[in-house]
Amino acid sequence: MSELPLEKYKLFESTDVDETRDQVGRIFCPHRMDVVGPKPELRARMHCRRMRNIAATYISYGWDVRVNPGELESFFAILMPTAGRGTFQSGFEQVQASPEKIAIASPTEPLHMRLSGDCSQLVIRIERAALEARLSEMIDGALREPIRFQLGMDVTEGYARSWFDALNYGVKDLSRPESLLAHPIGMEQFEQNIITGLLLAQPHNYSAMLAGDDRPVPSRLLGIAVDLMEGHPEWAHTPASLARRAGVSVRALQKAFREQLDSSPSEYLRGVRLQRVHDELCAAQADTTTVGEIASKWGLAHHGRFAAVYRERFGESPRQTLGRQHARKG
Repeated sequence: MSELPLEKYKLFESTDVDETRDQVGRIFCPHRMDVVGPKPELRARMHCRRMRNIAATYISYGWDVRVNPGELESFFAILMPTAGRGTFQSGFEQVQASPEKIAIASPTEPLHMRLSGDCSQLVIRIERAALEARLSEMIDGALREPIRFQLGMDVTEGYARSWFDALNYGVKDLSRPESLLAHPIGMEQFEQNIITGLLLAQPHNYSAMLAGDDRPVPSRLLGIAVDLMEGHPEWAHTPASLARRAGVSVRALQKAFREQLDSSPSEYLRGVRLQRVHDELCAAQADTTTVGEIASKWGLAHHGRFAAVYRERFGESPRQTLGRQHARKG
């Protein structure tokens, strides 16, 4: 008899419904589990290998069951039947899963499962916080709404096949006595690869942004970035920091600035800072302050370059502006 997946990490075997529900719930979440049919004979078993942001598990119930965890909330679940039949419903989607077509359950959609008595499956738990953090890095911006994956994944072709093969190899490697995944750095890299690969291989509501096909940025969100620069031009704003605050990608923000303001975020910020410097120079006393002090105050520290762009915009040097004010008062 061949070894079962993750068998060295056996968590429990049980014929008791309540014990099975409790043990599975400790790894995933509280849920409802009902056996189907007369005189049920549950023969459940579970293996589990926890890592940092991913837990790899093997589950079989040995009887027809319905499992209803509802919204998973804190994690994504990769549901991978290795034998038998599984029907998974999440939100308005339903998938008849098999070894060739698996299911990706998202945290904010209620999940319902019907598993045949001969169904065994690998279930991969991925922490929601880790996946959201990785997506935020990839789009270089904050997430405006929760990630929602398409439920069904055909793992026989394309990116999905490549990702699925890597995942299966990693799960098998976990059982090897000298696995590279036993090393913390190796484990961290494996988790990162699986999370990144899932975001690239499976369609979701941020796929267009990852592909560079950004939707137009609404004026309201562009206004957030503009207000930040107008309100605090002295802060060390960058396109990435502005995009995070507006909840869009850097590419989308730059495109919106160019299309709606005929500028880039950096050019717009420089213009705001120059105007603040000009206004303050016009009101300043030459014997109590210097051009350098005022320029530095508003985030314009490179004085040679600053003087050139100032002259280009206002038709005179900063010193002339300050001196002209002093001459009027004299």
